[in-house]
Amino acid sequence: MTFYMDVLAHPEQENTLRDNNVDLESQHQKDLDVTESVALRLRDGVYHSSRLTATLREHSQVSTHAETSEDGATPAYQRVVNQVQQILSEVERVNSTIASTSVESSTALPMPLLSMEEWGSVLRSTLHSGDAQTAETLIELMKRGHLDVPEDYVNSILQLYVRDGNYVAFESCLGRLVASPSEQQRHLHVKAHLNATPSQSLPSSALSTLHAYELQSIPPPMKTYTNTIRHLLSVPNSVSKAQAWDLFSHMRYVAHPTPDAFLYTQMIRACASPFAASRSSDPERALDLWTEMTIDNRIPPSSGTWNAVILACARSGRKTYVSEAFRLAREMLDSHRDAHGSLAYTPDRETFCALLEGAKRTGDLARARWILAEMVRSRNTNVEVNEEVVMHVFHAYASYRPPFKRSLARVVEDESPSAHVEASNPDQTPDENLSIASNSTPAFTQVPPQTSTEVISEVELLFNRVLRETGVRSDVSLDEDDVFQENGKFSSVKLTTRLINSYLSTHYIHNSLAPTRDLFWNVFETTSVERDSRSYMEALERCANARKPDRGLALSFAEELFSKWRELEDTNGKPISPRTRERVHIAYLKMLTITENLDRAMSHLQSFVKRYPASAIREPQSIVKLSMRATRTSLVANRPLVRLSTLSEVPDVDVPSLLTWKDLEVLHHRLVAAGRREKDIAYIKYICKSYEWALRVRRDETMRAKPGRGEMEKVQDNGITPIFDQ
Repeated sequence: MTFYMDVLAHPEQENTLRDNNVDLESQHQKDLDVTESVALRLRDGVYHSSRLTATLREHSQVSTHAETSEDGATPAYQRVVNQVQQILSEVERVNSTIASTSVESSTALPMPLLSMEEWGSVLRSTLHSGDAQTAETLIELMKRGHLDVPEDYVNSILQLYVRDGNYVAFESCLGRLVASPSEQQRHLHVKAHLNATPSQSLPSSALSTLHAYELQSIPPPMKTYTNTIRHLLSVPNSVSKAQAWDLFSHMRYVAHPTPDAFLYTQMIRACASPFAASRSSDPERALDLWTEMTIDNRIPPSSGTWNAVILACARSGRKTYVSEAFRLAREMLDSHRDAHGSLAYTPDRETFCALLEGAKRTGDLARARWILAEMVRSRNTNVEVNEEVVMHVFHAYASYRPPFKRSLARVVEDESPSAHVEASNPDQTPDENLSIASNSTPAFTQVPPQTSTEVISEVELLFNRVLRETGVRSDVSLDEDDVFQENGKFSSVKLTTRLINSYLSTHYIHNSLAPTRDLFWNVFETTSVERDSRSYMEALERCANARKPDRGLALSFAEELFSKWRELEDTNGKPISPRTRERVHIAYLKMLTITENLDRAMSHLQSFVKRYPASAIREPQSIVKLSMRATRTSLVANRPLVRLSTLSEVPDVDVPSLLTWKDLEVLHHRLVAAGRREKDIAYIKYICKSYEWALRVRRDETMRAKPGRGEMEKVQDNGITPIFDQ
C-alpha cells in the first residue's frame, strides 16, 4: 500500500492564491502607531544617526522641532513627510556650503533618518489614505537621502493608479521614480491601460504599450499577455477574438515560446467560441493545444483545462467529437485515482454543463437525463443545478426525436377507445393529449420518452419543480415518485428570459400550436420575466412552420407577435442583432405567403426594403480597417507579426439586415403560381440582386481597405506612452 501510495499520489496542484494570514486592519493600526512615533521622534529631535546630529548642531542650521501642525489636524504621515523634507533641505544646504569651501570631493552617504520598516509603515499609511502624491514625495525623499528604494514600495504606489485606470498618472510616476521598468512594472503599465479601456472596446492603448516594450527588447511577462488576451476574448466582436489568437501566436514568436497552464486553458476554452461564424467550435485546434500541453510540454492540466477541452469538443455538435468529449470525461475521472481511489479531478458544474452541450446538440436525451440525475443526487456543492443546467436540459428535449411514429402503429380492433390509434396525420398528436391535464401523472422513468406526449409531460414536471422550489408557484402538485424526490435541488435556478425561451422551444417542437400559443402569453406573466427579441423570433418561426390545418390560427398568432415585435424594434433599448431582425421579418413574410396573403407579403417586403436599404450595406463609413489588423509582412512592427487568422476568416458581423433569394423563394413561387404578377416577380429579382451586389461591393472594399490613421496612431499622438520618448 505504501508503494502504490507513492506511485499513484496525485501531483500537487499549483496554488495561485497565496494565503495571506496578515490581518489588514491590525496591520494598518500598527502602521499608524509606528508613523505617529516617528513623527514624535522627529519633532523632539531624536535621530538614529549620531553623525548627522553632530553635523547639524555644529553648523546650527536646523531646529530639532519640525512639526507642521500645532493642533494635530495634519495626518501623521504628512507630518513625517514635511519634517523629513525640511531636514533634508537643511542637510543639502549644509553639504553645498561644505562642498564650496572644501577642495576634496566627498561621497554622498545614506542618511538613515528612518529605518526601512518605518519607511514602509509611513508609506502604507499614506497609500491607505489614497494619497498617491504624498507617497511619491516620500519615495523621492528616500532617494534624496541616498537610500536604496525597494521595488515593492514603488509598485505599491503604481497599484493605486492601476486600480483607478489612470494610465497618465501611472506613466508620470513611472518616469520620475524608475529609470528602467522592471518586469512587474511593465506588467502593471499594460494593466493600467487595460483597466482604462471599457469592457466592450478593443484595448488599443494597451496593445500599443505592449508592442512598444517588445520593440525595446524588454517584453512584458507572460501574465501580461494572458490579461490582454482575456480582455480581447471578452469583447463580443469577431475582430477582437481574431486579434486574441494573433497575439497568442505573436507572443510565442517574440517573447514566450511555451505558454503556461493558465494560458493554455484560456486558449482551449476560446476554441469553444471561435471568431468564425461558420463554426460552433473548433475542436481540432483545442485537441492540438491539449496534446501540445500535456504530451509535448508535459504540463499537468487543471480541472479548468479538462473542462475547457471537453466543452470545445462537445459544443461542435459532431458525433465524433461529442464522443471524444465523453471519453475525455471518463479519462478525467477514472485515469487519475490514487491508491485509495480518490479522484484527482473532481467534476464540477462546468464539467456537467459541457457534457450537456454535447448531449443536446446530438439529441441524446438519455445522456442528458442521466447527467441531470447525477447532479441532483450529488452531495457536492460545486455541482448545484442552476439556470444554465436546466436550459441545456430543455434544449435536449427540444432536439430529441421520439422513436414512436403514429403512422407505423398497428390498429388493434378493440371496443375500448384507448386502444384505437389514428393512422391519419402522422406525427401529429391531438391537442387534448398534448396539453397536460390535471389527472395526468407524469413521471421520470429509466426509459426515455417514446412519444411527444411523454416528452411534454417530463418537461412540464421539470418546469413545475423549478417553479415550486423557486417560490414562483406553491400550488403546483408534484409526483413524489420521480427521480427528483429531494427538495431544494432547483432552488438556485434563476428564472431568466433565456430559460423561458428554452422551455418554450420544447413546446414548439413537440406540442401543437393552440396550447403553445396560450402558454407563450401566460408563462412570461406568471414568472414575471420580460420577453426579448429571441422570444418573438422563435415563436414567429414556429408559426411559419405550422401545418396546413393550423395555418389560420398561426396567422392570427403571428400578427399578434409581430405587433409586439414592432414595439420592441422601434424602442431604443437593448440593441437587436441584424440577423435576428432578418429572421423575424423572414418568418412573418413566409407566414403571409403560405396563407395566400400575397398583397400583404409584397407590402411587407417593400416596407422592409425601405427600412433596411441595400445602400446601407456599402456605406464607406461602415468599412473600417484598424492598423492593428494590418497584414503586411514585416519583421519589426507595432502589431502582431505572426497571425493565426486571415482577413477572409474574420466574419463581418456589422452587415445591416438584408434578404437573399433563399428567403424570398417561397414568395416567388407563389407569385408565379398565382399568375399575372410579373411586376412583383421582377421586383423580387431586383431586390435580391441589389442586396447581392451591395454585399459584393462591401467585400471588395473590405479586402482593398488600407489602415489609415487608426487607433494605434491616435494613441501615439495623444501621448499615451510618453515614457518611451524620454
